[in-house]
Amino acid sequence: MTLFERLKADLLHARRGGPELSATAGSLRVLVGEAEGLQKSARRQHTGPLDDAEMLALIQKTVVGLDEAISQATSLGRDTSAARAERALLGAYLPAALTPAELDQVILEVLRGQPEARLGDVMRELQARHRGQFDGNTARLRIQELLSARPGVADAGMSSNTSGR
Repeated sequence: MTLFERLKADLLHARRGGPELSATAGSLRVLVGEAEGLQKSARRQHTGPLDDAEMLALIQKTVVGLDEAISQATSLGRDTSAARAERALLGAYLPAALTPAELDQVILEVLRGQPEARLGDVMRELQARHRGQFDGNTARLRIQELLSARPGVADAGMSSNTSGR
């Protein structure tokens, strides 16, 4: 079962669950609607239905938006319980996050395999292996720390595309 199919099944279950699941149904309805809109757009471009990676990206985008809304509401002293509940609901569809130790391990594996890797190289490999399982800013900072700790590293991982300019 694809992630999109799972979301639709969960939406159907929430709709049948009565008033206590109405918030869940509302959150899933919005997400499924966005996914269906993207699928229709993708079909017009002959790329087919959304795959699980595209669904994860959509869920992650929604979760990031909720995190920002929660942060703003908290700073204004507003109630964030509904947004937090929605964030928890959607977060359950995302893969488990890497622990800091696991993130370090993956970064070090990439650096051992690619001794000349720079920040962008490591981020691309990290995305390929563990999309959705880490915070990009945290990973970027940790990669920069590990890159700068390498002997003889003057450039702490800036893009390798800057040569020749």
